[in-house]
Amino acid sequence: MKRRNFLKLVFGSLASFVVPVELKASVSVSPPFVSLCNIAIAHEYGAIVQYVNHSGLITDRRIKEILEENMLDEILHARRLTEILLKEGATPTISVWPPQTGKELKVLLEEDIEGENAAIRLYKQILDLPESKKI
Repeated sequence: MKRRNFLKLVFGSLASFVVPVELKASVSVSPPFVSLCNIAIAHEYGAIVQYVNHSGLITDRRIKEILEENMLDEILHARRLTEILLKEGATPTISVWPPQTGKELKVLLEEDIEGENAAIRLYKQILDLPESKKI
């Protein structure tokens, strides 16, 4: 993917995440569906950062391309979750789950695999909720 197309995708996606800032804070307890979707968004943001970092650290061109493709998928996942939360009348988070990194290829890939497995577990929880039937 050319840099210009990548930047269009990233900045176009980020523009959809802009949520007006409120002047006063309020404390509320979110329903489980909203809470889990916001955790999922934070995971997606963390995965984006992690894939950017790992693709920069890895020198193997094919692995780098795969990680960059995965990163683009994570952007689309975060964007879809944002759309779902907005339809629910909820405010999508901008929190980022802490990304993991390392120096060895094996460690980096293990971290990426564990992140994907964690996402699968989280999405299974979301899909078990009644609200997921309408999306």
